[in-house]
Order: sequence, then structure tokens, then C-alpha cells
Amino acid sequence: MDLPNVETYLIPDDIQSITNWCEDWAWLAGGTWLFSEPQPHLKVLVDIHNLKWSEIEVQEDYLIIGATCPLIKLLEYPWLLEWTAVEGLKSAISALAASFKVINQATVGGNICLALSVGTLAPLMVALGASYEIWHLNKQSRQVAAKDFQLGYRQTILQPGDILRRVLIPLSNLKWQVSYQRFSLAATDPALAIVVIVRNHQHIRCVIAASVATPYLIECLETEFMASLEGVNFIEDTKSSAIYRREITAVLIKKALQQF
Repeated sequence: MDLPNVETYLIPDDIQSITNWCEDWAWLAGGTWLFSEPQPHLKVLVDIHNLKWSEIEVQEDYLIIGATCPLIKLLEYPWLLEWTAVEGLKSAISALAASFKVINQATVGGNICLALSVGTLAPLMVALGASYEIWHLNKQSRQVAAKDFQLGYRQTILQPGDILRRVLIPLSNLKWQVSYQRFSLAATDPALAIVVIVRNHQHIRCVIAASVATPYLIECLETEFMASLEGVNFIEDTKSSAIYRREITAVLIKKALQQF
């Protein structure tokens, strides 16, 4: 879709070359959502492709995924067989039910920063104990736990001038077992519920999404997962009642546990 209101298109070599930031500016990476609907408030697009950030690398104790890494790269990368949690990454991408063209263009950072309740990567990142590195135009950087990044529907902790630089996943967590479950009324419909359960020998974590506004982490005994759902604020809308989403979430939790 054309964005006729856009007046300026910037391609910086370094984000620090941008000296100010206004409300009518937007970062541009894959653009698969940005160009999918009208954006009447936007005047300036800042294309970050020229920053040439690394896509996938291993540094010390972390797997590092650059925010501009296209989703297709996560499917094509020659992962180590011992990194069993990678199957969760692949499942999260498949859960998008997107076309090959979209998967080639859409980026990891875009999927996370869009902060939709039905976002597919965010619940997995929370389950794997990932953290996000955030840069600001004033040259400051900080890290935040994935579980603290999304505040609500289309709301994150990012402030004007902030940009998600990369995702850091502890290498030890990549050896965890992962079950990624999703339910929708039709394969191409947005999910009504997503459940991600990760497990190692001593630890089990459950993250629910799509049925709630933001990824919700449950850390308790496996036998207490169902009881933990009683205090959760499930989404109620024209697509489904809160009670239905809670019941579907419970079914997905049981299904995920059966895979271990």
C-alpha cells in the first residue's frame, strides 16, 4: 500500500546521525505491516537496512539475533542439533500462516515490536528467558527481559528515539525442550490462543499468549498450571468470549505437556 503522507525517506549509515525524533517518524525494516494499511500520521520513514546489523551470531554464552534479521533466516540457518529449542522458533514462524514473500521480508524485530496480542515470537522469547538490547539516539543502550518488554496491545517500553537492536537468548536455554501450540478457527485466522511450554531437567515454564493482551508467564509446579489460569484476565471480544479462550488455553496446555 502506498503511504502518500510520507514526505521524507532517510537511509542512515549510523542511527546516531539522526539528531532528533518526532512522533510522525517510524523505523522501517521489513515493512510488511507498515505498508499493509494506511499510516496517516507518518511523515518520515527511517530505513535501517543500511546499518548492516548482523543477523545471527554466537557470542560467549548467547545466541544473538539481530532485529533486522528476516524470519526466513531462522528457517534456513544451519542450527546445531543439540539446540532443540530452535524447533520452537520454526513453529513460531509457521504459526504466522504468512506467505513465502512475507516471511522473506518480515523481520524478527518487527514481529516483536509490533506487539500484537497474537504475536508469535514474543511468547517464545519470554519462555526461553531472552533479553532485548535497546539502543537510543543519544548513544545509550540498555537490556530488558523479554517478559517486561510488551505492556499491552501495540504497547511496549520503547520510547521515542528507541530501537530494538538485537535479541539475546542464553545458549543453555537452547537445549530445552519446547512445545509450541496454537489454536485458531481457521488456519489463516489470527490465533485465539497460543501456549509455549519449555522444559529442562529441573525447570518447566509456561507462557500463554493471543488469549491475553500480552505474553503471560506462569512459573509453578506442572500440576498447578490449570489453577494459575483462574486469575488471568483473558480477552473478551467479538471473536471469542473470555471463558472460551480460557478453556482453549487449558486444552493447549494439556496437549503441550503430553509432548514431554
